[in-house]
Amino acid sequence: MKIFQSKYLLFILFIGFKSTAQFSTTIPLDSEVASGKLKNGMKYYVLHNEWPKDRVSFYFAQNVGAILENDDQNGLAHFLEHMAFNGTQNFEGKGIIDMLEKKGVRFGADINAYTAQDQTVYNLSNVPSSDDKLVDSCLLALHDWSGFLSLKDTEIDAERGVIREEWRTRRDSDFRLRLETDKTLYKDSKYAKRDVIGDLNIINNFDYQVLRDYYKKWYRPDLQAVIVVGDVNVKEVEQKIIQLFSTIEMPKNAAERYYVSIPKNKGMEYVLAKDKEAQETSIVLYYKKDFSRVKNDETIRKDLVNNLCTDMMNRRYQAFIQNNETSVLKMASGPSEVSRLTDSYSLYVVPKNNKTAAGFKELMIETERAVRYGFTQKELDRNKEGILSYYEDLLQNKDKINSDEFAEELVNYFLKAAPFESIEKQYENIKKRLASITLSEINQAVKKLQTADNIVLTVTGPDKNDVVYPSKSDYTAIMESVKKMPLEKYKETNTDKPLITAELKGSKVIKESDAGIAGAKSYVLGNGAKIILYPTTLAKDEILFSAFSKGGSSLLKTEDIPSSQIAVSLVESSGLGEFKNTDLQDKLNGKIVSLKPYITELTEGFKGSSNQKDVETLLQLLYLYFENPRFDTDSYSRMLTGLTNSLENSANTNPKIFQDTISLLNSNHNKRLPLFNQEFIKQLSFEKASEIYKNRIWNAADFTFVFTGNLPENTLSLIEKYIGSISSDVNKTENFKDNHIEPKDGIAKELLIREMNVPKASVYIRFVKPFPYTYKNVFTIHILSELLSKKYLDLIREEEGGSYGVHVSSGVSRLPSDEYSMTINFDSDPEKEEKLTKIVYEQIELMQKKEVKNEDIQSVKNTVLKSRAEKVLSNSFWLSNLNNMALNNEDFKDDVIYQKTLNEITPEDLKAFAKQFFEKPKTVEVIMKSKSQSASAQY
Repeated sequence: MKIFQSKYLLFILFIGFKSTAQFSTTIPLDSEVASGKLKNGMKYYVLHNEWPKDRVSFYFAQNVGAILENDDQNGLAHFLEHMAFNGTQNFEGKGIIDMLEKKGVRFGADINAYTAQDQTVYNLSNVPSSDDKLVDSCLLALHDWSGFLSLKDTEIDAERGVIREEWRTRRDSDFRLRLETDKTLYKDSKYAKRDVIGDLNIINNFDYQVLRDYYKKWYRPDLQAVIVVGDVNVKEVEQKIIQLFSTIEMPKNAAERYYVSIPKNKGMEYVLAKDKEAQETSIVLYYKKDFSRVKNDETIRKDLVNNLCTDMMNRRYQAFIQNNETSVLKMASGPSEVSRLTDSYSLYVVPKNNKTAAGFKELMIETERAVRYGFTQKELDRNKEGILSYYEDLLQNKDKINSDEFAEELVNYFLKAAPFESIEKQYENIKKRLASITLSEINQAVKKLQTADNIVLTVTGPDKNDVVYPSKSDYTAIMESVKKMPLEKYKETNTDKPLITAELKGSKVIKESDAGIAGAKSYVLGNGAKIILYPTTLAKDEILFSAFSKGGSSLLKTEDIPSSQIAVSLVESSGLGEFKNTDLQDKLNGKIVSLKPYITELTEGFKGSSNQKDVETLLQLLYLYFENPRFDTDSYSRMLTGLTNSLENSANTNPKIFQDTISLLNSNHNKRLPLFNQEFIKQLSFEKASEIYKNRIWNAADFTFVFTGNLPENTLSLIEKYIGSISSDVNKTENFKDNHIEPKDGIAKELLIREMNVPKASVYIRFVKPFPYTYKNVFTIHILSELLSKKYLDLIREEEGGSYGVHVSSGVSRLPSDEYSMTINFDSDPEKEEKLTKIVYEQIELMQKKEVKNEDIQSVKNTVLKSRAEKVLSNSFWLSNLNNMALNNEDFKDDVIYQKTLNEITPEDLKAFAKQFFEKPKTVEVIMKSKSQSASAQY
């Protein structure tokens, strides 16, 4: 199950005293939502939404979480969430999961839940809505979660092992650092003692009744909400909810649902946390404030003003880093919800190694510059335009908003009274609010974001002897000195000039043909560029784009590979044509357009998107990426510093050693797959990176350009103008070279014994087998991997309590040659690793000897068919197919072929394939264990 916890970039802070709290909004709930409150206090919300078509999502929100635990229950809110999938009044054992998986609804992907300090939320997503019995069963599952969990002794004991392993898996560097900073962030509050997953001594030893007491006390109708969003009849579902959930009794003398506040602090609290595996030094400065419990026009407008301030601040930070020799790698600011009762405005900076004080000073200077002089009218207008464009695009494509997104918004409406309005109403209101916001108001607001009290400064970084950290007094002195410094006003760059100044001659279509899918056309331009267009009406205003050419880094010298891996990033950070990167972002503000180049081992190309209005901008950017990329030495210098800093911090950490070992064995130590180390950095060259990009991203005649979506009528003429103007040479098309980056024949094994903060074993196993590609084999290896995944869930996670989860994935590649692969990886207690690894191989052996039940295979087939039915309604599905058809020179497999091929697969086929695939494959096995395995006994 997911655990909802803070990340530094989100600036989420938690909270000592208890209080009651009422959250409300004066903004009316969208009239399309059927809602109500049952006599027992339970609330419900039902909304019709047709994306995905014929699917419905069920959410069950509990306004309770870890903060309500007694000390002897620390971790049991999360434990209880797990138990919801281990037996209820109407679903024995794994009955909920089994029922849904037979219908193609997958555990983990569609069936999940999360626990936080103040809420617990369950979801059953993408459920086929045409199956009335299934819809009823899902509602019954939510009913049982409300107050009818079985909580059997045997199931509780079995789940202890799963929780232990989740605890172990999550104890990485970021988690350890957060535990340290929590002591100050949550000072004198209950939140400092509630990290959701809890105290392992309690998890291992709590009495069954303690869990049941928490469940009985807090899981009750007045703290719960049923949320159903999808392609359903709203009135029918509403009546079913009223009939089924009204029978649940509200307990007498129910405990009051209290909330916990963060105590106020004078001045600034400070904490430094260090860890040997920390990848960077991070500084976060929190300015805490009370949460607005009433959401109305005034508070929403105030939030919008503050968001405009931080958006403009962040743009300035980016420009500062881009245009100056700085001591920082990243800067950011932003508002965040801290808890139900506390918000925060936070400043964030990642300084370069051993430039912590200087980096912090630069953050404070750029912040003070905005506070002292404010922003410009041009900055404000640009940000307003960007927000409006976002909402215009949202409005145009409202029919493609996923039901889960709406459901999650309704969860927030229930928990925190966050307004839930129609997209039309949101657009109407944002236009009015933006129109009324003045520059003077913005410049007054930015002065109030920082406060004199209720400040917390957290610093985290590597625990190394050569890393020097400033003291609290050093930071205070910097903050005070900046306030007194003479500063110049912010100077803007002129971005009014056009993206392209050159006169474009273009080239016309010289050849037209069908592209292998009904309605798709293929064209060849006069400069040799190959174009595929597939107009659709799957989204009202969406255009997706891809392009490819064969060759990639396979054609480069081995010593040039490192430079090829930074070539694209160098251009992206430098800009295009006459525009530096930050100026380009300003130029593109308000446009719905995205474009990214790539260079891989075998190909180079682009991925992009736009709406109808901005498709010309997409093509202009494409032209510039070919004809006028920028290569700035300052951008290269910053990139090199960032890479050097990263390597210094990660060089000998466990995650890097583990991944490096896997890479070496998967490539058989092929030097064309270099490790990220000092030698890698020494081989980097600005000149080589620039030249590699120009050599890879050129020659329109060697590229295939694919467009799909709601294409405007003039798309082809625009393509003729822009793609038709890209330089080309029809006599210089290329192909890739097979450099045999693959594991050695037989078995390649490596056992790593390492010192660890928390004893753990990490297991990675990969099988690779080359043999001819067939459509049937693609399905078969996927079914095989899914069946193994299910077996490992049952045996390793549930029966053994040995791992939080075993991940099994399969892959089929056509380039440079046909190849099938399967990867299995998991974490566990090092004392159990050998036994669990043995189970992995035993199940593989059984797949080769014993036929799987047809009903188990059918369950996977149902998932595959359900996924296909969802994907064919998206433009991304058709773009991917058209791209792969052209790249691999293969035909499209329509629904008839797809279903026929899938349905023909039998248990005999699966057994035969398993025997063929697992007969002497190339095998990579890497196991990393803690040095002192006996230490794991205490965990």
